[in-house]
Amino acid sequence: MNKRVIIIGGGIVGCLSALEFKKKGFDVTIIEKSDIGYESSSAAAGILYPLMPWKYDDALYELSLGAAEFYAELSKKLFKDFNKDIEYIKSGLLLLPPYNEDEFIKWSKKNKTSFLKRNNSILLPEVAQVNPKKLMSSIKELVVSMDIKIFENLAVTSIKTNTNSIDAVYTNDNKEFMGDVFVLSAGAWSSIIYKKLEKKIKPIRGQIIEYFAKDLIIENILYSQGIYILQRKNRSIIAGSTLEDVGFSDKNLKTKFLELDRKAKDVLEDLQKCSIDRTWHGFRPGVDDNYPIVSKDENYGNMFIHSGHFRYGITTAPATTKILMSYF
Repeated sequence: MNKRVIIIGGGIVGCLSALEFKKKGFDVTIIEKSDIGYESSSAAAGILYPLMPWKYDDALYELSLGAAEFYAELSKKLFKDFNKDIEYIKSGLLLLPPYNEDEFIKWSKKNKTSFLKRNNSILLPEVAQVNPKKLMSSIKELVVSMDIKIFENLAVTSIKTNTNSIDAVYTNDNKEFMGDVFVLSAGAWSSIIYKKLEKKIKPIRGQIIEYFAKDLIIENILYSQGIYILQRKNRSIIAGSTLEDVGFSDKNLKTKFLELDRKAKDVLEDLQKCSIDRTWHGFRPGVDDNYPIVSKDENYGNMFIHSGHFRYGITTAPATTKILMSYF
């Protein structure tokens, strides 16, 4: 009998983990509190690059290396196997002033990062993007095709432990899921499921605006002072995002959307003529140093934490999944 792995959380992190475990011959089950990819994975912008990496520890930037290539190959596979387009686009990222040019130049030399000067802006031509909603719906088809069991709209509420391992988890409808290996990839909800993480992972709300922009074309992803703007294949324009330490609250959404709208139009004046088509929000798994947690639990030998990816879950998930699988 193959070893059973129970993955708690069906976002991009949980799904990529599930696929790798399946390749290694495990019997894999995903338990997701809502629908696969519905939470922060789908709520993201899909920029395959950590915004302003020179502001972070180099280790985070290193986790992003290879993300563009990974999703380029995944895009080809998903289109070939399922006729699904995740809208992989190598659009480049245009850093708009104001920014510290000396700081950027120092960082780029250290990391051998190619860039181009465009007037007072800096273009990073290798930066790519995907459409997260299409990515996650396509990933779900891939997961199902691999005979990975999926249980959606079930929240893990308790964990059954013995002296040094976990025997099972229980869901809100009293279902028991027994396993040999357990992986916690529940994003912002990880600390609710496993109280030990309460001081390490917390929800950070982020909000995004989508504009209807039939006649406006944006060649590159634009970034300025915490605001990014990008365009999808259907020409809709995405602007984001907020960083709000408000727990899982849904209060004051309209105020923050209006603030984000104003800031986005300060960055790109042409947005003044665009109407807001949709708005949405999600809860990121915030961590103090922005670096994901990928570790074997110190108390339970068959429990692994794969969470805390904050703003860069889609970007860093391929690399952190490799780290996770190095335990097996």
